[in-house]
Amino acid sequence: MAKQSFKGNQSTESSPTEFELLLDSYDNMNSKGLVRQGIILNIDERYIYVNVGDKSDGIITVEEISSGGNVDIASISIGDSIEVFVGNYDDSMGYLICSREKAKSVYALDDIEKVCKDNELINGTVVAKTKGGLIVDLNGVTAFLPGSQIDVKLTRDFDAFLGKALDLKVISVDKRACNVIVSRRKVIEDEIKKLKENVLTDIKEGDILEGIVKNITDYGVFVDLGGMDGLIYITDISWKRISHPSEVLSLGQKINVKVIKYDKERHRVSLGYKQLFEDPWHDVLERHAPGDTVEGVIINITDYGAFVELDDDVEGLIHLSEMSWEKKQIDPKVFLTKGQRVKISILSIEPESRKLSLSLKRLTENPWNALKDKYPKGTIVEGVIKNIYEFGVSVTLEENLEGYVKQSDFAWAKRTRHPRELFKPEEKIKTMVLSIDEEKQRMYLGIKQLTESPWCSVKDKYPAGVVISGTVSNIMEFGIFVQIEDGIEGLVHNSKIPENFIKNGDISVGSPISAEIIMLDVNEQKIGLSLLNTDKNKS
Repeated sequence: MAKQSFKGNQSTESSPTEFELLLDSYDNMNSKGLVRQGIILNIDERYIYVNVGDKSDGIITVEEISSGGNVDIASISIGDSIEVFVGNYDDSMGYLICSREKAKSVYALDDIEKVCKDNELINGTVVAKTKGGLIVDLNGVTAFLPGSQIDVKLTRDFDAFLGKALDLKVISVDKRACNVIVSRRKVIEDEIKKLKENVLTDIKEGDILEGIVKNITDYGVFVDLGGMDGLIYITDISWKRISHPSEVLSLGQKINVKVIKYDKERHRVSLGYKQLFEDPWHDVLERHAPGDTVEGVIINITDYGAFVELDDDVEGLIHLSEMSWEKKQIDPKVFLTKGQRVKISILSIEPESRKLSLSLKRLTENPWNALKDKYPKGTIVEGVIKNIYEFGVSVTLEENLEGYVKQSDFAWAKRTRHPRELFKPEEKIKTMVLSIDEEKQRMYLGIKQLTESPWCSVKDKYPAGVVISGTVSNIMEFGIFVQIEDGIEGLVHNSKIPENFIKNGDISVGSPISAEIIMLDVNEQKIGLSLLNTDKNKS
């Protein structure tokens, strides 16, 4: 039976109504991820509003149009046509977010997609590193090179690839998301597959063969051995550090190589070039010794120091701490430049681990050596307290010179819980120079040394066996400190205290007490006391 409309028009069940056609058209209006030819509806200070034939209108920022450099915003008018890439819908603004620059990228993605389908190589430049890989510029299109696709070997040093141009294979292209993934590993694997051609069955590890450099890549050199190709990895080209194989070898060069490994099943030959020359680390101790002054060239600078290549190809490190006598941190890149020739002193040599520690500052006089002449031991100096620590205070004596007073050098006997009980920042104090440590660049000062030690006459005044009268100065878990006189304290250990002596708060700091001297050590400034044989103290 035929369906009848409200206006009486006849319609068959197979023919959709005008409303159904419009509804179907509306449901299919999804421009996200596509390039559309839009019509400019309005322009304000921040946005250009565009009809892209979707449920919602789109917006492009004026900044994008202006910063592109190819379009003068004043030349754009309402009603003009403009090609844009349609992005996500912004709920807060009520518009589709569009981009003219991404529209250009979509066309470039067409070319990249063709490279992917044809399994061809594409050249890209590494512009940044990110979590899990590298960001590569493919002539204006940003691509991702995963860490697992950088090399056939595990790669952790992503910094080494920054700024380099690489031959790559395109793994996948998602034009709607503008997402491109590339691989360098597949390029290397394809090169290695060529080694399977013309296999030599009589080759064995350790053989010395003659070949011609056939191809040079970032990761190594392919050598034509006359019946097959072999690969010298960059790490097997030279004993010294190199950035690229072309620093040592050139195309067409005839060289001798050593077979390091031969995999008959996989038809792979690993070759070595440096193995034909003596390892400079083998007899390094015959040429160099700690304390020697040598020359070298700065070949790399890091945050923690600079690497130096000596004239005999041995490489060493000048640690940041060995660049200057100043304790203040310095930037190695300001202090030194790559390629600079320097004189350095050898600190240590470790042939087994191939480590050479070098120093720049050791070739100059340590300024702290001169301080020993300026501030000999026993000199009385005046300074200002700069910092108060838990176990001492620092004192500024002059510009860029501080001394340190340990808590044990505050007074001969007075005990404090924290130095803040005695000192305040910016307080002026007098101290005595006790010692100067040139290596640690630290001057040790003392306050108690300004007065004579009360321990000088203690041995004659308090021989063992004498019962003294004193005052409780401190009660600790391990015993009682007794002040015998100003500056002289003794300790009654718990083992020398009668049972139940300390109870109900009968004794406290400041209480008078009698004790027997059982031990006296003037050098250690210690007096041992006992309450066991003093009748007055028994419970």
